[in-house]
Amino acid sequence: MPERSPNVLWIVADQLRYHALGVSGDPNVATPAIDALAAEGMLCSDSYSHYPVCMPVRAGLMTGQYGHVNGVMRHGDFLDPNARTVAHAFAEDGYRTSYVGKWHLAPESGAAMVSPQGWAGQDFWVHPRMRGGFQDWYGFNISNNYYETYITSREKVEPVRLEGHQTDALTELSIDYLRGQATVAAAAGQPWFHVISYESPHPGRGGAPEDGLYPVPDQYRSRHAPADLKLRPNVPPASQVDARQQLAGYYRLIEHLDAAIGRLLSTLDETGMADDTLVVLLSDHGEMGGSHGLRNKQVPYEESLHVPLVLRWPGRLPAGVTWDHLVSGVDIGPTTLGLCGVPVPAEMQGVDHAAALLAPGAPPLRDAVLVQWEDTRFAFGDHPYRAVRTKRYTHVVARDESFCLTFDHANDPYELDDLSRREEARELRRALDATLLEELRRVGEDAPGYVSERVDPTR
Repeated sequence: MPERSPNVLWIVADQLRYHALGVSGDPNVATPAIDALAAEGMLCSDSYSHYPVCMPVRAGLMTGQYGHVNGVMRHGDFLDPNARTVAHAFAEDGYRTSYVGKWHLAPESGAAMVSPQGWAGQDFWVHPRMRGGFQDWYGFNISNNYYETYITSREKVEPVRLEGHQTDALTELSIDYLRGQATVAAAAGQPWFHVISYESPHPGRGGAPEDGLYPVPDQYRSRHAPADLKLRPNVPPASQVDARQQLAGYYRLIEHLDAAIGRLLSTLDETGMADDTLVVLLSDHGEMGGSHGLRNKQVPYEESLHVPLVLRWPGRLPAGVTWDHLVSGVDIGPTTLGLCGVPVPAEMQGVDHAAALLAPGAPPLRDAVLVQWEDTRFAFGDHPYRAVRTKRYTHVVARDESFCLTFDHANDPYELDDLSRREEARELRRALDATLLEELRRVGEDAPGYVSERVDPTR
């Protein structure tokens, strides 16, 4: 238990993969703010998305539950307004809670909306009952346009258009909040839990035509000539031209985001709250970036599943440590609560890693991360599967047999050698089948029919 309850700042990136950071070894990108955060805290090197697309994984982050429990099992589902979240748990322990940015857990129309007053924007409105229990709100459901984003707040029902690039505008909102309400609360002895949720580096619209799907301010546009980029070895030759174009824009957005994160962290220093604040940097899922000839996420490959997780709490968490225990997205809420000494609700299914983080050398609490994927309500992703990621292996059981996969990361870090049909790997697959079934039992999900059929021990 901590001597006093720390403030908590969650910094949530959208579609930021683990491999796209300087601290994790990407030779192309400069992320000095994130790298410094890791040097001052703990880089969790084995953090994985439990559902590699936006809405289901965000529901897991907020509730600490898997989709079959919280009801967000497909991209297009939305969070029950009665669902209990990490914000409720913090508020009940005396915290002031606040949210800035993308939510994407409310119903979405998928179209721009125009009012009689003339404003327009995609799905900005989140009903107060669907804001996850956050007390102060400066958010929107989804924009996907970096220069045409609208928010609502607790004070104003009508939307407010953000000026300039969305990443900068959201950062300003959070800085104003930290300097204002958060500072007042801290001075009165009330800790705060603040979430800033960026859309960056997710592809979006807006900006100059040459930006394509990766709009950035002028000073970032000249960075990263596609021809100069070093690609991962699993980008096939036929995909390399497109991958270079995509990744150049992706890296520009990341470097812009990194600068914004640096400004947030400087604000904590300037207000004197840094030493009393637990900072958690995380992402919902990754991006393929041309690996295996694929562009986005949704699939159980490493580029899609492996996500950054950095925690800094000066004087409490060790500094400059790479922590290699397996972490799932559903663990982040319980772990944050546990670090703050806030009771973890019994209904949360995620693992609380707090004690292990505070005592390096403690045994790991997970043997595997369960990954779920169902048919979605949109055009992509008609390939349901269940998968496990262990320290060494990725094992995927899918309805479509051609999508069943088994990779040994110790010998095949770029997932180029699929063992799912190798006779010599039969016993390995049986063992991993058993791990998958055990994870499904542990979280209370009935194995889908295609899983039951494919994990028959006689096969």
